[in-house]
Amino acid sequence: MLQLAFRFCGGYSLESAYRPLLEDCEKQTKSLLKNWAENMKKQLNDGFKMWANYLQAIDEFTKGDDAKFGRFMRIICNYGIYGEELAETEIEKFFFTSVKKSIDASVTNIKNGKKGGAGNTTTTNDFVKPTLKEITDYCKENNSSVDPSAFYDYYTKIGWVYGKNKTPIKDWKACVRTWERNERKNEISDTVHNKGDDVL
Repeated sequence: MLQLAFRFCGGYSLESAYRPLLEDCEKQTKSLLKNWAENMKKQLNDGFKMWANYLQAIDEFTKGDDAKFGRFMRIICNYGIYGEELAETEIEKFFFTSVKKSIDASVTNIKNGKKGGAGNTTTTNDFVKPTLKEITDYCKENNSSVDPSAFYDYYTKIGWVYGKNKTPIKDWKACVRTWERNERKNEISDTVHNKGDDVL
């Protein structure tokens, strides 16, 4: 297509004059596209929490200069999202080092689903509901006073969850041990209450 345009505009001499320019332009375009593709492959952070003290610190450093304010915001945002450190001047480096750990912690928390963001909301619970025989065998092996049938029936009835938030059980053996501790506490409590009844 370009060759046709050059031929139309005066023949091959015009084409040969602009060929180096076109080749250079093509190289630059390929380079830009390659860089863009590489940047797109980078793992971006989901975000980070912007704290009020960041803005207060930027205001102190920039003293109302909107251009400098924008530069400091770019430093924070580029690091928080892309992981790129853009601080160049001494004051930018000083500011950046003062907020870097906080941004790192925020990014980590978001990735882990803690405060600052939802993070990865998919959880895997590899819990496999035990059989009555497995519970019975475990109780025998550990000389547990827990009634395996009562334990099995109770947790089957409530869907193998525990607590007020109905958290899925991860380790049923830990639940057996907790059940046993609670039985002991109830026995002690009953003994104390019965002794009190005898006194009356």
